[in-house]
Amino acid sequence: MPTSPMTAEEKQPMAPEDTYPELQEEEIDVEAELEKLILEDSEAEAGTSSGETAAEPSPDPGEALKQLQHELEVVRQQLKEKEDAYLRLYADFENYRRRTQREKEEFSQKERQKFVLEILPVVDSFERAQQQLKLETDRERELHNSYQSVYRLLVECLKKMGVSRMKSVGQPFDPNLHEAIARQPSPDYPEDVVAAEYQPGYKLGDLVIRHAMVAVSAGSPSSEPSPPAQATIEAGPENTPASPQNPQPS
Repeated sequence: MPTSPMTAEEKQPMAPEDTYPELQEEEIDVEAELEKLILEDSEAEAGTSSGETAAEPSPDPGEALKQLQHELEVVRQQLKEKEDAYLRLYADFENYRRRTQREKEEFSQKERQKFVLEILPVVDSFERAQQQLKLETDRERELHNSYQSVYRLLVECLKKMGVSRMKSVGQPFDPNLHEAIARQPSPDYPEDVVAAEYQPGYKLGDLVIRHAMVAVSAGSPSSEPSPPAQATIEAGPENTPASPQNPQPS
């Protein structure tokens, strides 16, 4: 492709930078103006930051105290709730402990009562044998001493368990202690007083485990004599009273 011939102006060499001083001055002015703007922006930002810092209010001591008091009240409320929960838990545990202790004692009492009720007929048999036995020979006395030692040992064991025999004869009749199987007159005891005991009653501690079978006095027997019967006289001629019309012979 053919190129166009250069003109005379294009063939002239380019002037160096120093040949345009007005451009250099304009460039310097622009750089100075830019530095001035950057400096102003920096000062403005610094002033804004210092103004914001100065604008922030200092904390009020009263507000801080109220905040601390509020936090303290919240902590106290939480502590009170924990204490209430602890007291309820402690009360529940105490109730459980007392209930289990009471149940344990009741169970032990029932077991002892059951055992004693099975032993009491043996004690009754020893006492009946003692009443019926007549000590006439040495053999009978030896037998009596041997079973009496067993009887005393058995009674001592019952006493250690808390078993006691109730006194009935001469005491006022009490349905909580006695079981009346008879009512009979008695010259020795007033009415409604136990006059005889057929089977002794026993207590285990303060609990009556067997009522005493007794006879209750109906009072002293009547000592008034019965009125005499009237004699009947048959009427006859010799027993006819005298009358004025029929005088008796002299």
